[in-house]
Amino acid sequence: MLRNVRLYVWYKVCSGFFAWMPTFFLFFSEQLGLKEVLLLESIYYMAVVSIEVPSGYFSDVIGRKTTLIISSVFLVLACLFFSFGSSFLMLAIAQICFAGFMSFQSGTNTVFHYESLQAAGLAEEYGDREARIGKLTMMSAAVAALLGGFLGSYNLRWPFIATLFTASTALLIAIQFKEPEKESDGALEADNFLQQLKMTMAYLKQPSIAWLFGFFVLLYALVHVPYEFYQPYLKLLENRGDLPLGKAPILAGLMVAITSFIGAFVSGKSMELKNALGLKNLSIAALLSMLALIGIMGSALSPLMIALILFRNTPMAAIRAPFNEAITPLIAAGQRATFHSVLSLAGRLAFFSTLFGLSCFVAKDQITDWATLSALLRICTAVGFVLAIPILLLAGKSLAKSSKANP
Repeated sequence: MLRNVRLYVWYKVCSGFFAWMPTFFLFFSEQLGLKEVLLLESIYYMAVVSIEVPSGYFSDVIGRKTTLIISSVFLVLACLFFSFGSSFLMLAIAQICFAGFMSFQSGTNTVFHYESLQAAGLAEEYGDREARIGKLTMMSAAVAALLGGFLGSYNLRWPFIATLFTASTALLIAIQFKEPEKESDGALEADNFLQQLKMTMAYLKQPSIAWLFGFFVLLYALVHVPYEFYQPYLKLLENRGDLPLGKAPILAGLMVAITSFIGAFVSGKSMELKNALGLKNLSIAALLSMLALIGIMGSALSPLMIALILFRNTPMAAIRAPFNEAITPLIAAGQRATFHSVLSLAGRLAFFSTLFGLSCFVAKDQITDWATLSALLRICTAVGFVLAIPILLLAGKSLAKSSKANP
């Protein structure tokens, strides 16, 4: 199992090397109108809705290794369709393949890591190792962003081709994994998918797990708002002649790199932050800071906002490892991947609903101007604050009932 632990680090680095990160919205906008771009993004989340939970059940029943291999195959296919497709249909297929990658990986990756450590007698190191891997993954993402921004300044399709190579490497690594042995925790195992789903959802009856679930879903949706809209924000600055470095793809790549480096630093310190502040206070700080960032971003079109956008990954980087440490051991081995898939599904479904809802406020031939972008960001801020109210009010009461979830 120690081989799994060593290989897993490199798998995460390669599977998260998305050189297209700083240029994907620009690439889509080059091919399609704004409404079609939003619909294209919605297709990704709709596909995740269809695949996410069955993939978690597949992982719990068939195995972690096979699931991660399938995930990697989907990533390779997505890169191929992105690299050579131009029509809405081809890009939609690419989005569906990318959704397959994310669905089969989410939940299974962290469960595979936990169970490999558990089999090696290192389960107590899970939180700290998750934090370190999160740091390395974000540093890899920073390098990918620099490369993608540079390549995208010449051709917006090249970042997808670059990602194809690292995706293929991730597939080769996944093939070398060894299936971790399942622990005998005495928990009942489901006979079919519906029973598995019922047993998984029963965990939400526990106040601490229900609160963590709701908190993560809301934070996930909010974190993806500036991620989705910072590229058109930069393009508007470029069109106005106020963009440093002149070209949006180059600055976007540099920004994603700096954002990832900041996130890597915070991820590496996340367990220390949790120990110092407590999970409740760290969670509340992450949620409020994300809402503030979106609100301020939508208040003005200014180069000064670039410095603020650099911190868009910080809230999730600060909470990811403490969250996984708190919730993963609370779920029985037979439902772990399914639970994480349901959690991931809920987050993506929330953001899919956000994108689809926002697309309803955009006319078919609407161009991406500041008035439209600002209105979309203000809507996200207002809705986010309303949804955050019960999360904030119930934080202390819910987490206090779980000694594992509150240090």
